Parts: sequence; C-alpha cells; structure tokens
Amino acid sequence: MSIATIAERALILLAIGMLALTGANADADNCQSGPMHHAVPVSGEVSGARQFASDLGFGWTFQLAPAPHGWDINVLDESGYNLALATLPVHGDTNPRFLYGWHFRNSANTGPNEGDVNAPQRERRFTLNDPRGGAFRENGLGWLDIVDFGLADLQPGERARMVYLRFNACVVVPKTDEERARELDALSPVYIDDELELIRTCGLDLAYRPEAWVMPRLLNGDFDADGAHDFAVPIVREADGQHGIAICRAGTWTSIHGIDDAPPGSDLVPGYFNQVEAWSLGPRDALPAYVGDPGLPAGAGDALTIERIEKSAYSLYWDGTAFRSHHHYTLVEP
Repeated sequence: MSIATIAERALILLAIGMLALTGANADADNCQSGPMHHAVPVSGEVSGARQFASDLGFGWTFQLAPAPHGWDINVLDESGYNLALATLPVHGDTNPRFLYGWHFRNSANTGPNEGDVNAPQRERRFTLNDPRGGAFRENGLGWLDIVDFGLADLQPGERARMVYLRFNACVVVPKTDEERARELDALSPVYIDDELELIRTCGLDLAYRPEAWVMPRLLNGDFDADGAHDFAVPIVREADGQHGIAICRAGTWTSIHGIDDAPPGSDLVPGYFNQVEAWSLGPRDALPAYVGDPGLPAGAGDALTIERIEKSAYSLYWDGTAFRSHHHYTLVEP
C-alpha cells in the first residue's frame, strides 16, 4: 500500500473517531447505528404470563421473561447465556432489568409510588457483558422505555403485579474490529491492488481508469442471476475525463456504460454520468416504488440504479441478452 493510501485511510479513521466521540451517545439514545456501534430497536407489548422475544441479529435474542411480579429483561446469546446479568445492582429486586408492578406503587400499595419505594420507574437502562471471556462485543448496553402498563394485586399490603406492558427498547452493540475495518475500507476511494487486478483481468481497457467519482468505489451483485459474482466500478476515460461505469460479469465479460452515445431506445445519455451523485446495486424487487413509474420488467437478477438525488434516476439491468436502461423519473431537467 502506498504512503498516500495509508495517509488517506488514517484521515478517514481520525474522522470516524471524532464522529464516535461527538455523536455516539446521541445516536445510542435515538437508537441509531453509528461508526462504532450497531443500534437495534425493539418495540412491542406483552400481557399475562406471556413471554416476548425478538431476534437482534448477532445470534442474540431480546427477551421479556415472565416473573412473579412482571417481567425480566434478558439478552440471550446463541448459547442461551443472559448477557444482561451484568446490570447492577446484582442483589435485590430493584434491578433496572426487573419490570415489576410494585415498583410503581407506594410502600403500602395504596397509590402511586411517590418516592417512598426506591425503585426504577419508566426508563430502564441495562448493560451487557460476558464474564466467561472469549470473543465478545464488549460493553454493550440497552434501554427500555415503558409506554404503558397495567397492574393487578392492588390491595393494601400486597405486592402489585405488572400484567400488561407496552414498550420501546434499544440494544446497542459495539462493532467488532473487523466490522470497523471493513466499513473504514468502504469509505476509502482508493482501489487496492487486488481490486485493480480483478478489474483489469475482467477486460477493462487501458483507455479507462477506475476512479471513485461516486461512492462506494465498487458494488457487488449478480446481474444475470447465474450465481456468479458480478461487480460494477466507476471509470473515467483517460482521453477526456468522461465518466462511465464498467460492469464485469463472472470475472470475464466487461461492458462499458456512459462513455459513448446512448443505446437505441434509451435516453440515458453520456452527459448524465457526469452528474450522477449516488448509486446502488440490488434485487429488482427491492427498488423504490417511484411515483408514476411502472418499474423494471419482471425478471431475475440485480439492477444498478444511478441518480441525481431527488432529481432523476435510471437503472441498468440485464434482459437475458444485453444490458438495458430504465428511466424511473425526472423532477429537474439537466
């Protein structure tokens, strides 16, 4: 890797670090993922003696488990270990993980808790950790806000039970070093040697050079649904700087788009590629539903969408014999 490449990626890493320091707490409170963490929202309701469970990804499960006076918040890993056991205090029954009815009643159980019962109220925060060691995303955390609840056993001298709960929750999971490195790499406009070799091996002529005039610098997919790896890369014609896109199918077939005249029946002219602000690649049936747009013809395979954000959009797709373009919309003329 060149010194320039190392310097560019170091600057990107510094920028991510600054974002993490200034925005991590706000992102977590809003349940938004950030450069250093995943944030997974969970909402729902539960009643009676029922259990609530939701898949968080990572092999983890968010769970509300029935307890004598309500529910316990658990976050179970793939082995069933409860990572939320790290939440303090360990002893007693006023842990924030415990959603118990009597937390919201006074000590005589004759009315609302006005402070005489020292117990957490509607906002609950819990921590995640694994004392067993091994590979783990350290210092996870979560919060649960009680939106509404119902109580039973309200007779004086009893301990009230929570019998209904509606909630919003969030589990914040630190990203692994591997995830952060992968995302850092995706932010770089610099092609690594393996990528350049792959692009040239597929047949990109030396009249063009890969250049990340739109990010990310390379998109992977399967245009013809044959199970082989395809990819798209932004390019520039050396002679005049004209923007284009090279699509490589199965590491063998390269087609160039945006350099010369528009194909027959298409209004996707080369000049449009010099104005593209964003691009994406994915299944045809996952494309946004644009107003007044009939959409792409039915068929398997991914589509490459290029757009001037909130102005116009086109997609390139494989029709079984060649690439075609589809005009989704235009709100502002070039």
